[in-house]
Amino acid sequence: MPEKQNIPWKDRPTAEKTALIIGWCAIAILMVYWVLPNKPEPTVPPDSIESEVQRPTARYTRASAQALADATQYLSKLDSAMAQSAQMLEANNLAELSAHSRIFKSLLEDGRVQFGHSVFQPLGRCNSAAIFANSWWQAQVSAARQGGKETTPGAIQSNLDEYNANRAECLKSATPSIDNATTHDQNADGGECLTSFTLDSKTKEELLSCPGLSQS
Repeated sequence: MPEKQNIPWKDRPTAEKTALIIGWCAIAILMVYWVLPNKPEPTVPPDSIESEVQRPTARYTRASAQALADATQYLSKLDSAMAQSAQMLEANNLAELSAHSRIFKSLLEDGRVQFGHSVFQPLGRCNSAAIFANSWWQAQVSAARQGGKETTPGAIQSNLDEYNANRAECLKSATPSIDNATTHDQNADGGECLTSFTLDSKTKEELLSCPGLSQS
């Protein structure tokens, strides 16, 4: 078998030189492609992330007669759910226990929508009451599954105490302090009058009156 001769570059045909150059370029391009790091994916601007996770504004952001009415009704539902808990635990029916847990979670979500998710919001204590009511219920269920032994000693009573404290603060923060307060308004004729607000102790509704204009 004849040995392959090494032909000097200058003596190689032009076509062969061209083919070799193209081959070397192709190899170089492939090496660059595999060696260089991939282009990073575009990142989402921080402002966009913040807007996506921003929580919706609570329905009630200040004390008012309507906020007090809804807070009272909301706390009544929590009281009712807690009062039914003993019966549910005694029956020890898994389906009923799960359904009762969903009631607490539903009330918790409703509280976030109406009153906010943080205690730093004007009526946030109302939702805090629901948080501790739910924690109280979960502690009860956990203790029942362990023969009456609490996972965290004193958790049931502690959550109950926090519930009662936040319940009281909820009603306090929702109660409008507008008794005998006055503000200027417009009467039907377009004139300015002094509108007086009072709070009905029974109906919890705002009562307003606009006395006749004083004659100048």
